[in-house]
Amino acid sequence: MLNKTDSALIAALNDDGRASQRELASSTKVALGTVSNHLKKLESEKIIRGYLPDIDPEKVGFTLTAVMHVRIMKGHIMEVQSSIAEHPRVFGVYDVTGEWDSMVLARFTNREEMDSFIKTALSQKNIERTNTSLVLNTVKEESRVIL
Repeated sequence: MLNKTDSALIAALNDDGRASQRELASSTKVALGTVSNHLKKLESEKIIRGYLPDIDPEKVGFTLTAVMHVRIMKGHIMEVQSSIAEHPRVFGVYDVTGEWDSMVLARFTNREEMDSFIKTALSQKNIERTNTSLVLNTVKEESRVIL
């Protein structure tokens, strides 16, 4: 469980992921050594999994985002999901309830790239059915966890 200092550090990193430990100490009003110790703990416990740039996919060429629902043969869900998750264009694979077994989120640079993905990764022998929707507009997409 997170304590008050951990939460404050995560909030500060959400504001500026490039903040130095000295800047984090100043903004959270916590001693530099305390910041260092808490960050090490959060990293070792995999609460903080890394520090990544927030890149606009469209500005680097990924103009197509697809949401794919997948029905998988009983007994093969984990195997199929793991296989799909390895694809570099996939940024989310979710085990879901309801009519579908899995939901896959992926970004592509063009129709041909998406077509190839659907005809290969989504045509594995243990996939029974898929349904693909293209995202027309992104209203909100948040990768940070806001505490």
